[in-house]
Amino acid sequence: MSNHSHHTEQHAGNLGPYWKRAHRDWRFWVGVLFMSVALIVYVMTVDLSMTPRMARAQSSPGAPSQ
Repeated sequence: MSNHSHHTEQHAGNLGPYWKRAHRDWRFWVGVLFMSVALIVYVMTVDLSMTPRMARAQSSPGAPSQ
């Protein structure tokens, strides 16, 4: 048996599972930031329509203007 494999297993056990230590990883926080920005853009643009829902309903193309 190799002493190297035992040494690796010992250190891997001290770190714990990734999902428990993910909050320390910069990639996790970059992903959270991107998802938060995407969610805010989606909500602020009313489903990415880029026009407010109220303005679209008031200015429908077939409606007569007064």
